Amino acid sequence: MPVFNDLSIEKKYLINEYDGDNVLLVEPIMKTASCVLILIHEDVESIVWKKLNDTIFEIIEELSEEKEEEYDMLFEEEEDDFEIE
Repeated sequence: MPVFNDLSIEKKYLINEYDGDNVLLVEPIMKTASCVLILIHEDVESIVWKKLNDTIFEIIEELSEEKEEEYDMLFEEEEDDFEIE
């Protein structure tokens, strides 16, 4: 079974952390000797620490650079809509 240590820093992944769980978009942003700091992209972004050996039910895919850029563009456009001039 995959573990959080399998995820590379500054890459985005679609995962199911638990069997039957919703698909999450996660991004490891820092690792220590025993843990990894994970940015979870949801309606509201959250940051959580996970042990390197904590299991992940399924790593569905690592987003390609193209898909990461496409994802980021979705939210840049949304932020532009809310800018106050």
